[in-house]
Amino acid sequence: MEKIILGKDAGDLKKYGDLGTAMIGRHIVGTGEDAHLTNYVYVDVSRPHVILVCGKRGTGKSYSAGIFVEEIGRLPDSIKENLAVLLIDTMGIYWSMKMPNERDAEILKRWNLKPQALDAKLFVPVSFKDEYEESGIDVDATFSFSPMDLTSTDWIITFGFSPIDEHGIAIERIIKKVKEKMKDRYGIDDIIDAIMADERIEKRIKDSLANRFSAAKEWGIFSDEGLVVDDLLAPGQISILDISHFTRTSGAWSVRGLVVGLLSSKIFTERLMARKKEEYGLMTGQMKKTIPMVWIMMDEAHQFLPAEGETAASGPLLTLIKEGREPGISLLFITQMPNKLHPDALSQADLIMSHRLTSAKDIKALSSIMQTYMLGDIQDYINDLPRMKGAAILLDDNSERIYPIQARPRLSWHAGGSPCAIKEKGLLDEE
Repeated sequence: MEKIILGKDAGDLKKYGDLGTAMIGRHIVGTGEDAHLTNYVYVDVSRPHVILVCGKRGTGKSYSAGIFVEEIGRLPDSIKENLAVLLIDTMGIYWSMKMPNERDAEILKRWNLKPQALDAKLFVPVSFKDEYEESGIDVDATFSFSPMDLTSTDWIITFGFSPIDEHGIAIERIIKKVKEKMKDRYGIDDIIDAIMADERIEKRIKDSLANRFSAAKEWGIFSDEGLVVDDLLAPGQISILDISHFTRTSGAWSVRGLVVGLLSSKIFTERLMARKKEEYGLMTGQMKKTIPMVWIMMDEAHQFLPAEGETAASGPLLTLIKEGREPGISLLFITQMPNKLHPDALSQADLIMSHRLTSAKDIKALSSIMQTYMLGDIQDYINDLPRMKGAAILLDDNSERIYPIQARPRLSWHAGGSPCAIKEKGLLDEE
């Protein structure tokens, strides 16, 4: 049966065929009771892309995102070693991918697949490692940042201030002073001491800022060593970065946004340098070791890159969206509210996988980015999908086509489903 390959241009299709593609599901032909599965659908993962996976709660968007991760893990070593995946886990559900999906063995068999654990590394905040291990979850490594990694703007946005209010101005001045005095070695306590010693800052502002910086010490993400990006982005490595524990901290999403923003900035800088080395190697034949091309995937993307307002991740993520193609950085955004996601993320997405949506605002957001080649209304395509989990429409901006598909079952265990006392029916079968 002929494969449907999306996301590749004609030149790559002719030269590489289906190499570097991910089998996402199967094409749905027909509607309602007449629906059946036909061709396997593949998506390119060898070139930089911006992919949007959306759908209302419980329709399978997080499940589908896991399929992309699994498929990159199944690529031939010659391709996989040129890629690295960073999966930012906001709900603490993706650690289970390290276990095989034995419960769906029969369903997988119908797809000519077998349960398979994902070869991935789980990274958790340095202060929470013991809690994970007490729960029986194997932690491969921890991550942390140095306070020196943060700019004054990072602190201002994370704390919810404005650069032009009195708190923001004070932070700007204090961080500059600490950097000049301490050079490349200072911590949060040094920042607090500088705040309390600055006679130009009013006492109420001093107390407010000191309290916030003291609270930052409890976030569990700071250490003297800081983050080494190479640890997260080794060739062929799939890294799961669990930031779900920040729900217990004040301003949880602000802290998560800070983590994503810092990582995005570091990865962009590292890949810019790596790309220069790669080009030099092609010209001279003297290849040098670099970090591989990167796939950054994140759930609840609208919390990091909102349509209104700004987080500490907004600027770095917008840079990746607009400039990430050249250094080889791909993005996969997962959201249940596309209307809440920044319009640049929507407009730059070249592949969109949408499960069922019912909100008029979300439908309108998707419709606004549909190109002129779209026939009919996006709502009609969604309404024609079978009423079951995993059904979605897949829009490929490259081929200017839209396909209704059924996502394939997961090879690894999915911990994100809702508990239920009723046994769930199997996936849509081919007639």
